[in-house]
Amino acid sequence: MVAVATDEWRDALTVPAVSGVLLVVSLAEDVARKIETSLRNAGHPLRVRWVQALDMLEDSLRNNPPDLVLADRDVPAASRDRVLEACKRLQPELPVLLLGRQPALDATLAALAAGAEDLVGCDDSTQLKHLERVVAREIARHNLSRSLRQNRARLADFESRHEKLTESTGDAVATVQEGIVVRANVAMAKLIGQDDPAKLAGHPLIDLVASDQQGEIKERLRAVLKGRHLGERLELRLAGKSGVAVVKAQMIPGSQDGEQVIELLIRAADQGREPARTSAAAGPVEGRAAFRSALATAVPEGMTRAALLIRFDDAAGLEDRVGHVDAEALIGLGSAAIASRLGAGDRLFGFSIDERAAIVERPELTSIERLAETLRRELREEIFSLNDREAQLTLTIALFQPGPADVVDTVIKQLVSEARGASAKDGNRVVIVGSSTRTAQAEREEARIAALTRRALVEDRMKLAWQSIASLEGDTRNHFDLLVRMTDETGREWTASEFLPAAQKFNLMRSIDRWVVGSALDLIARRTRPQDTATLFVKISEDTVRDAEAFMVWLRELLGGRQLKRDEIVFEAQELVLQNHIRKARTLTRELVELGAGFAIEHFGVGPSSAQMLDYIPAQFLKFHASFTQSFGDRATIARLSELVEAAKQHKMKTIVSHVEDANVMARLWQMGVNYISGYHVQEPEVVMLSDDPMAAKH
Repeated sequence: MVAVATDEWRDALTVPAVSGVLLVVSLAEDVARKIETSLRNAGHPLRVRWVQALDMLEDSLRNNPPDLVLADRDVPAASRDRVLEACKRLQPELPVLLLGRQPALDATLAALAAGAEDLVGCDDSTQLKHLERVVAREIARHNLSRSLRQNRARLADFESRHEKLTESTGDAVATVQEGIVVRANVAMAKLIGQDDPAKLAGHPLIDLVASDQQGEIKERLRAVLKGRHLGERLELRLAGKSGVAVVKAQMIPGSQDGEQVIELLIRAADQGREPARTSAAAGPVEGRAAFRSALATAVPEGMTRAALLIRFDDAAGLEDRVGHVDAEALIGLGSAAIASRLGAGDRLFGFSIDERAAIVERPELTSIERLAETLRRELREEIFSLNDREAQLTLTIALFQPGPADVVDTVIKQLVSEARGASAKDGNRVVIVGSSTRTAQAEREEARIAALTRRALVEDRMKLAWQSIASLEGDTRNHFDLLVRMTDETGREWTASEFLPAAQKFNLMRSIDRWVVGSALDLIARRTRPQDTATLFVKISEDTVRDAEAFMVWLRELLGGRQLKRDEIVFEAQELVLQNHIRKARTLTRELVELGAGFAIEHFGVGPSSAQMLDYIPAQFLKFHASFTQSFGDRATIARLSELVEAAKQHKMKTIVSHVEDANVMARLWQMGVNYISGYHVQEPEVVMLSDDPMAAKH
């Protein structure tokens, strides 16, 4: 009975669900699939990626690191050691588990000695339960460790910013530890009559206090450390070189490097002089009329002019917090901060209580955009102090580069509309206004993305993803639509829709097509077991179709005389591309088929003569345009689809319908005789898109 109770208690233990990415290093794919199925059935939404070679592992560790690595028992011992070495070298904090057959104590000790976190198995249900708990433990620990590192970095950044703010503020600040001043800023030194704040370090705070108040301050220091005072203001008489300075001070408890400290804070307003006050009247003296006139003047030769409308976000909320008078003064301080960051030739204008306008001229528009972003970022990080009140101000900046045909009043109206709309929505942003400005910015952004893509090709930071294609007629062979991804220098993964338009505009598609084709053929060559084979659909662009002769020369050289297999690789191009280059397309598809490959017409059914194309292009597959499923409830759409499916059958071509998202559509497609489908109903893209191996999933 005791044993039964113990087993029931063990089974009743719940493991908190964890998410993330597991990377399984194994010669056999079924090990990864078995682990993935077990963990998902246990309620853990984990993505499992499978790699079988060290170079694939290192690429994943560099470009898309997982949360946990499992090295399988079927990897030779020497290779397993190299896996551990690569993980510790490229991702030192990454936990690594070894998979073993019937793990025993001596084998576990050996795994720990080799650098693994633990040894687990997956041969039976008991081992899989143990694996689940170890995986959950290690991922949770890894997440905690990662959060700790991030928090430490944030803390270091906060301390650095605090130190800089302390040095630059007009408030006098000193840090006191065990009654000794360990750091003071310039304002504190000046208050005491010192020219160098470093000279105060090491002095007892009591020595800086008038003799008749030293006993009181000693008691206050003890009380603050015991938590009996939390920053209440007190009158403090400091003994400076020029006599006693009577100030209002706060003693605020804190910690530094794990030790208790007290921060002595004396506001600028309490240092015996009037606080610095700035209002809108003390900022820009020119108003809307002057701004409008400046916009109408000619732009100097060789310069680019832009108009900025700068809006202080949530001015009404600021007034509610500090009152109307102090809110205006704080916005005035913000205006002064803006003016201090503008160039000598720039002009700042008053537009309303919480808005400023500026005319900025630079040789290039990018310099003005950087200035706007700098203003937004730096004012957000600054703290403005006034009459015992502190505030952070954020800006929404609308930027317009007027052209010769732009009407001044229209420019101002658009600036106001965009700035106020963006500020009301979320604020703290720079908004580009005007078609010419947006066009210039879009062109620069396209050039930037193209440059990123070019570097990614050179530095081998492209990768493959896939979309599964499911059979409606019982075909057990796996079919995958290959997609391309790009990883930039920061590690961010870009989808094809994010970078391919720029790549096409800057003539990079031929290089991308060849990288994808070469990588697909390399993946096929890696798969040696019959059960691992699959059919890959590889897209080729209009540039490659247009350059068909050179592409075929390159492909034959890459193959080195060997034939392709039609059931392993299928090249695909869009119907409209093929129609635009019908002669080249016909020659290209025939040569690919003669070489042994398959061919598919993608985005099929939207051209003016789709059915007639089947007589000219020797395709094996037709992939219908997404509009057929997006408008599946329309009778005309269904009739058109049925007609084209029947034409495909007459030409002995298989049909594929994409973007299938529910079972009802799938059933209708099966009744119509469609052969394959893809989309959310088959498998969600986020589940399959991030894997390194496009044949890693079994369906």
